Amino acid sequence: VEGFEHVPLEGPFVLAPNHSSHVDTAVIFAALPRELRRRVLAAAAKDYFFDNGPRQFFTRLLFNTIPVPRDRVASGDPLRHVVRALREGYGVLLFPEGTRSQSGELGPFRSGIGRLADEFPDVPIIPVWVEGSARVLPKKTALPIPRPARVTVRFGAPLERAPAARGDKTSWRAVASRLREAVMQLRPRGGRR
Repeated sequence: VEGFEHVPLEGPFVLAPNHSSHVDTAVIFAALPRELRRRVLAAAAKDYFFDNGPRQFFTRLLFNTIPVPRDRVASGDPLRHVVRALREGYGVLLFPEGTRSQSGELGPFRSGIGRLADEFPDVPIIPVWVEGSARVLPKKTALPIPRPARVTVRFGAPLERAPAARGDKTSWRAVASRLREAVMQLRPRGGRR
């Protein structure tokens, strides 16, 4: 674990990591001190993790997951649970790519992270790089059996951001792009996930 000093021990914050494996959430939670884990919620894809079955039960139990719809057809505000969590002072783990990487390369970040930056200008957004998790549990593994591998979690300094016009979707995309670059800066030189 590197850069943990960038994670606030009090108040709301957003952890914004790359995403290449289903073990990313567990690895990030393991990198946090136990006291902090209790007040961090993990945003999870509603269509995958909230099927009213065992997967939903275990993700809620282990990681305090909250649903985030990935499709634009969903009714209501897709970030409503995240917004509520931040208002209540929780930390939120949110994967801005919206899905795991297919290639090992960092995908584009969705503009929702920019919306959160707009709506919560005083809430730190912490870029995070997770290295090695795809070796533990690769995407599209036939049997989801974790393999031993060295994994690194690198927390970066909170994203610096300029005030944006309220509700300006262009600025949301710009924030998402700057955050993506900040996450890329945490990647080891010549490294792959």
